[in-house]
Amino acid sequence: MKILRTLASVLGSYLAVFILVALSDPVLAHFYPAQYARGEVPPDFLLWISTLVFMVATVLGGWLCVRLAPSRPGAHLFALFVLGELVGLGFTWRGWSQGWPHWYSLLWLIAWPVCLWFGGLGRRSAPRTRLAT
Repeated sequence: MKILRTLASVLGSYLAVFILVALSDPVLAHFYPAQYARGEVPPDFLLWISTLVFMVATVLGGWLCVRLAPSRPGAHLFALFVLGELVGLGFTWRGWSQGWPHWYSLLWLIAWPVCLWFGGLGRRSAPRTRLAT
């Protein structure tokens, strides 16, 4: 059962961040329809809004990861960090020569661990009380 909670903690948190960020694109496209064209890079102000959404979602993902972790929340948060950086490097590699600004990918790679850390602060090591049996 512990392995399932570990997987839920790391993969579920990553999926939550991914879904929140992916859902923000249609919302932004709704409010700025002329700025979103298939195959075109959005203007910088929308990239900054997207980055802000990513950062908030990442803080929430870090918080969720340590809350779901069955033990050693720092190790689970580190696993989430590694997963996200590997996927982020893949997206950076793919988008590097497709006209996307390089600052955008690099900022996301830098923001990921910082925002995860802030989210991970949501679980302080409070002493657990045991019920007498």
